[in-house]
Amino acid sequence: MKTIQFKFKTLLMLLLVSFAFTSCSKEDDGDTPTPEPENQAPDAFNLTNVDDGAAQPQLSWQEAIDPDGDDVTYQVYLDTQNPPQIFIVNNLDVNIFKVEDELQPETIYYWKVVAKDSNGNSTESNVASFTSRDMNNAEAIIGKWFLEGLEGEASLTDCQKNSLYLFSEDSSFLVKRYDVNNDGDCILQDAKSGTFTVNSNNQLIIVLNNQSETLQIISLTNEELVLNQDGITFTLIKE
Repeated sequence: MKTIQFKFKTLLMLLLVSFAFTSCSKEDDGDTPTPEPENQAPDAFNLTNVDDGAAQPQLSWQEAIDPDGDDVTYQVYLDTQNPPQIFIVNNLDVNIFKVEDELQPETIYYWKVVAKDSNGNSTESNVASFTSRDMNNAEAIIGKWFLEGLEGEASLTDCQKNSLYLFSEDSSFLVKRYDVNNDGDCILQDAKSGTFTVNSNNQLIIVLNNQSETLQIISLTNEELVLNQDGITFTLIKE
């Protein structure tokens, strides 16, 4: 009798253990969800080189491919500081953009592009740079210039070097000429104001008191201006 009871208890325990194991297995299988794959940002991409010398350059870059097939748009940054902080266009759906506003001449610009997918993920390109076009003579002449040398004169006095030529952005012009008087004092000899233009032949046309004077620009840099008027060449230095 004891043998039968022992066998019954043993069988009952085996059944309970088997039931518990089966229940746990089913519970584990049913309550463990399959994780959703994480949405990824667009793939890395590079900018296309921009040649120097443009006033309104065309910017282009490689297409940014999204691994999940999401729509990708671009934000273009263009600035004179590195890295660029100012964006000039957003939500662009093509990988090319022509700068709409004319850039400042003889300036280094830095640019980059940010690719964004429809889920808010983004990828930045590398940063590239280019130099805008050279100034033309009408732009380069703007500023205050002082008389430095006169052809045929051994040297100018410090007083004569105070003579200035002021060219303003609004095309207004001012000239002041200084020289030493008989008492040895440096005085303002005369001052005239008018307007100026620079034509395609690199001629400087100055109008003073309704009288026009034509000067030929021999050379012009950021620091030195050489002019010829009626066969006389003189040099000005920019302040």
